[in-house]
Amino acid sequence: MKLNVVSIEKELVRVQAEGDITTHDFTADGRNPFESVLGSRWAAHQVLVDMRAVPFVDSSAIGWLMTSRRECERGGGLVVLHSIQPRVRQVFDLLHVGKAVPIVDNEQAALTVVAAAAAGLRVQSATKAPATTAKVANAKPASAKARRASKAA
Repeated sequence: MKLNVVSIEKELVRVQAEGDITTHDFTADGRNPFESVLGSRWAAHQVLVDMRAVPFVDSSAIGWLMTSRRECERGGGLVVLHSIQPRVRQVFDLLHVGKAVPIVDNEQAALTVVAAAAAGLRVQSATKAPATTAKVANAKPASAKARRASKAA
């Protein structure tokens, strides 16, 4: 796997992943590949990962994505995957990766997820049908405070 930074705008980082993502992409020291590309504060960013050039993932890739989601949750950031090839999407759907990591069809949908997260909403991708788009309508306020604020608006 190769990770390329496409752009950085404040806390929004666009990353393009290329090649198979397998156990060979992860070091024994456990260092997250995002850290290698974005630095030690990577988990504080909203990271949009373009997966169109990733034809294959193994269980190590799934573990990496789950770990990355947890690190972002702690660091105040977000990882959103988009433009996933059908074969990889099938694996993600089978393993319900979308319940933990937002998975959307394209970059525009990923930006919608980031905007919803900034508004205090939690968005999960629907995983029942292939190539579905996470919708803000499916979003739930992340906290009781956010629910009260959305009712007051």
